[in-house]
Amino acid sequence: MLKPAVNRDTVSGEALFILRNLRENGRLGRSNKLADVKAALEPSVSLEFDSYFFFLRKFHYIAMDREAQLKLTDQGERVVDGDSLDKFTLEVGEFFADQILGPDEATQATSAEELGLVPPPPPELTLEESEVMRPSGPPPIPLPPSRGSRTALPSVEPMIPPMPSVAPVSAPAAPPVAAPLPTITSPVSSPGSSSMPPPAAAAASASASKGAELDMRYQKFDPIGSGPLGTVFKGRFNALGLDICIKELKDIFGYFSFLQRGEVLKRLKKELCAQAQVRHPSIAQIIDQNVDSSRPYFVVELLRGSLKERLDAGGGKGVPVPLALRWFFQLAYGLRAAHAAGLTHHNLKPENVLFDNCGNARLADFGMGRVIEVDATKGMPQVFMGTGGMAYMSPELISRSKDAGPSADVYGLGILLYEMLTGQIPGRRSPLPSEINPEAPSGMDSIFDRMTQDRKEQRYPDIDAMLDDVYKTFPDKEYLEKGDLILSSELQEG
Repeated sequence: MLKPAVNRDTVSGEALFILRNLRENGRLGRSNKLADVKAALEPSVSLEFDSYFFFLRKFHYIAMDREAQLKLTDQGERVVDGDSLDKFTLEVGEFFADQILGPDEATQATSAEELGLVPPPPPELTLEESEVMRPSGPPPIPLPPSRGSRTALPSVEPMIPPMPSVAPVSAPAAPPVAAPLPTITSPVSSPGSSSMPPPAAAAASASASKGAELDMRYQKFDPIGSGPLGTVFKGRFNALGLDICIKELKDIFGYFSFLQRGEVLKRLKKELCAQAQVRHPSIAQIIDQNVDSSRPYFVVELLRGSLKERLDAGGGKGVPVPLALRWFFQLAYGLRAAHAAGLTHHNLKPENVLFDNCGNARLADFGMGRVIEVDATKGMPQVFMGTGGMAYMSPELISRSKDAGPSADVYGLGILLYEMLTGQIPGRRSPLPSEINPEAPSGMDSIFDRMTQDRKEQRYPDIDAMLDDVYKTFPDKEYLEKGDLILSSELQEG
């Protein structure tokens, strides 16, 4: 695997560049939250931002509080003021030894590029393009594209002071290439796979059509969504020519320290493997995972849109009652199968209900809340990933009770049913579904009411108990019999 064409001076300059941003943000009262700083500065550095963060924290140049706010230590302040720069550079060389080129290697790499033996560095990551080397004034920082999720983190615009004492060294300019070069693959995602490709990459039709390769098995194309934990890309499984969905979870580590990373990855792999074991028409199929990559990802079948998008398109009136009831049963039977395998979801919300190309509902992202669950014994902090899913969480999930089980998913499904039928989130004194939507069957009112009781002992204990009541309420078999799942087989356009 080829090393990135950067040397020690380049990386030390970029590490100092990050320190100066942190100090200036602090002086101006701007956010220094790790996730925000990472989102703003990662496009402007040559290596993974996480590597710089781990280095600066390991050598005590920065500290992080329980809310993931970063600040400079006294040692970090001294380096920014120009003291101990030689020591700082030596520590960079020690920490990044396997990621940077020595003097001899840099000469060899440059010669290889001149001979056309290796592809040039991606345009969006060269230091000239990122404006880091501009000596005439504060360089602008390109911001990443806005996130699509309603729980997305806000972007920040850090202020960058001049850098007179130490500046990153620009990577050598790449010579023009007469023809496309072979793709160089590696076990991790290509650094050129930014969610917003540079103009040069967009103009190169061959590169744009092929996309970035992951583990020599998958191609990663344009992003199709994002949220607080990472980004979702459309992709392709090379061996089968199959369109897939790649979920890259690099942003999850913005909320945890280096020491907590191992615990997060362990939990993530456990949840992915558990969901992969449950095969059901109403559960999104997990195809593969690689949590050992520098940007952990997992692969899911490619699905079409979410329930959130369908509800938004309904303009606050919900969805047609026949569809709402069909999706309700599909989700109920999906949860029933998962619970039978010992797997609870505990993260039900419209964003996690997806649709296949025939319009059938499928549950995705089982157990993501457990991946970031607080655990004082393992040093895992309290982390809130936005409030988008709070309305669908049972009281025991909100209070993080250890005895939350299948009935917590019954509660979340009841809230989804109400929203599909009415377009609204129910409150404590909300009208019953049929009182808002006359087309909704009144027999479902009592079902919904019991599904969403605050006290567990007054709620259905599991999906089977709820379905028993549903089929007793509709003896004429409007919805067939218990165990019958209604699936659409009509392909939908778009």
